[in-house]
Amino acid sequence: MSLVMGIDGGGSKTTAAVARNGSVLAAHTAPGCNLNSVSAEQARSALTEAVAGALRQANASANDVLCACAGVAGAASPQVAETISGILASLMPHANLHVVGDTLIALEAEFSGAPGVICISGTGSVAFGRNERGEIARAGGWGRFVSDEGSGHWIGQHALIEVMQALDMGRSSALITAIMNHWRIATREQLVQECNSDPMPNFSDLFPIVLEAQLKGDPMATEVLTAAGTRLARAAQIVLRRLWFSPGPVEIALSGGVFANCAHIRHVFDNVVRSDRPDAKVRLSTQETYIGALYLARQALEHKALI
Repeated sequence: MSLVMGIDGGGSKTTAAVARNGSVLAAHTAPGCNLNSVSAEQARSALTEAVAGALRQANASANDVLCACAGVAGAASPQVAETISGILASLMPHANLHVVGDTLIALEAEFSGAPGVICISGTGSVAFGRNERGEIARAGGWGRFVSDEGSGHWIGQHALIEVMQALDMGRSSALITAIMNHWRIATREQLVQECNSDPMPNFSDLFPIVLEAQLKGDPMATEVLTAAGTRLARAAQIVLRRLWFSPGPVEIALSGGVFANCAHIRHVFDNVVRSDRPDAKVRLSTQETYIGALYLARQALEHKALI
């Protein structure tokens, strides 16, 4: 049995998929393997579970995999790529292995080598695109401390900034109450302690809280999500201006949990992008990201050197 494997190695989950002749036979999801947020041993455990699970469901063995591609965050770092490659080599010793950035497999999942822009907003965020000449550009995605504008982490953090300023001014808000209830705290002092705890709380966990408050009409939550949509659109605009010097038709796919779950952010994003690119077509992604990794594995196997 001649198979290819595609792996989407994210921060919250790792999904491995097995395919033959372009048809997906099985996929299995395990915990995240992003080396920016988990240890090498945790990454090994997640990849082992994902790969073994996919092979088991496909009634296949590791020796059946001829080529595998893994898209992971931070793959531009030689150390990250080497660590992931080493883990995969121990799991699939006879496979031709490729480790690429998670943004590339997201792009290929939507466009399969064609021009377009992918804008991702989940725990982190990034805009990444390719034009008709094969040139690529990206904006954002440089980590939660200096970038990732409009991401789940950014939304949670900026909601807390708004909450603290409101408390300083003696203002009340449904969002304030919702966050305090979520964290099971009752005072501003407890909120400050929670925000500044070590290790840092997972601010992206607050995204559903902000979203629920916005859907109920809370102005503060709406303001935060509007700012997120605008920041994400600005990142996409940077990519558009670098790759296409004049307006014209271009497809932009939106991926990640923030876009998938928040119609308000999608609406703001579309309005901002199309304010100076009226021919842009913005759509929500319909593909699993591992499809892009499978595409690259298949292309590598066919010696088309797209990786």
